[in-house]
Amino acid sequence: MSKTLSINVSERGLIGSANSRRLRRDGQIPVVVYGHGGAASSMSIASALLGQLLHHPGLVEMDCGDGSKRLTILKAAQRHPISNDILHLDFLEVKMDELITSDVRLVAEGEAAGIRLGGQLEQVMFELQIKCFPMDTPEVIKVDVSGIELDGSLHVRDLVMPANVTAASDGALMVFQVRAPKAEAAAEATTEATEAATAEAAPEKDAKEKEKEKK
Repeated sequence: MSKTLSINVSERGLIGSANSRRLRRDGQIPVVVYGHGGAASSMSIASALLGQLLHHPGLVEMDCGDGSKRLTILKAAQRHPISNDILHLDFLEVKMDELITSDVRLVAEGEAAGIRLGGQLEQVMFELQIKCFPMDTPEVIKVDVSGIELDGSLHVRDLVMPANVTAASDGALMVFQVRAPKAEAAAEATTEATEAATAEAAPEKDAKEKEKEKK
């Protein structure tokens, strides 16, 4: 299960785009904490914490500097459309006895059976939405891919979930698949196209031959 990450946060006296830009120049990231029906709180954290936060799927305990602490999870990260830099973070305040929904990274474990036949393992989904109590949030979910045959796939409904954790994503979504090598797939596509073209041309050829017989 995931550990709790403890960070220091500061109250933001001023809000707005100009003040957010000033914060970022000073090595701070603006954040908002919301939840439990209360008003959203505007705060800031040190930019140096971003690496830990973005790779931590579980609980984040905020030390507010006045002796109070808030238990949260990271819900959203707003990025710059060009530089991809983090501009803003949203946190949801949670309670230990309430179910939460969060995203957890998926990691392949084992070697897919189809690889031994020349296939290539492709990961289609990299994060899974889950539902559980805060302390049951796993750091990652390891997925056993050893049973995937050539041209086979594994979906959300096939995943073996950790104890006390359920998948909140659509069960029909594909997570992993084993595909034939690209060269082989391209050759098959060419063969299918040739066969289709031949089948399409056959009626026209027969019609022309019958027309010649009439003459």
